[in-house]
Amino acid sequence: MPFTWRDLLDILLVAVLFYYLYRLIAGTRALNLVRGVVVYLLVWLASSLLGLSTLSWLLGNAATLGAFALIVVFQPELRGLLERLGRAQGPKAPSLVLEELLLGLARLAERRYGALLALERRTPLGEYAATGEVLDARLSARLLVTLFYPGTPLHDGGAILRGDRLFAAGCVFPLSEAQMGLGTRHRAALGLSEVSDALVIVVSEETGAIRLAEGGRLSPPLSLEALRERLKGVVHA
Repeated sequence: MPFTWRDLLDILLVAVLFYYLYRLIAGTRALNLVRGVVVYLLVWLASSLLGLSTLSWLLGNAATLGAFALIVVFQPELRGLLERLGRAQGPKAPSLVLEELLLGLARLAERRYGALLALERRTPLGEYAATGEVLDARLSARLLVTLFYPGTPLHDGGAILRGDRLFAAGCVFPLSEAQMGLGTRHRAALGLSEVSDALVIVVSEETGAIRLAEGGRLSPPLSLEALRERLKGVVHA
């Protein structure tokens, strides 16, 4: 049977589907689940092809029970996946998250609490979240001020904002080698922006100035209004 344009379209659509599914689960423990399921299916297929009837029967029956168990264990991840799918397809709501973020940054700048906050975009930041503490908490101005209060265990590291959640804190970001004269926080902001598409906000503990790193470049100090304009469409509820 000849290869037609419908076959090509079919392959492309399946590839796009798997790509977006990977994007949704990347950086979460659901990714490890998918890897485990793939290995399980490969072993099951191999046992069937080799005629290992007992092993094939055991794996086949365990798959039914395992599917129900996985739904129960990974209920939070499945719910989050469906919520993100719904957000992607529906209109964006007015950003209460952005206002909470700006309020928190204003308080940090006023009190000159040094802060480092990465806004995850297309590039997953799971490997950097793994260097700190996973919080997966609702973002609020009070939470930001508490996290970066001098003397708290997590204040020296970076935080990661994923969607409308403060995903992790106390994280280690790569340091940029391009501008050695900058402080550690600013070099970390630049470093992460060099290896990902994240927007990285840094608050200076010396001056209280708020700057934004993107694509390996560091902005001049920004007012809250200027920062709001830069973050519109990136931070949304």
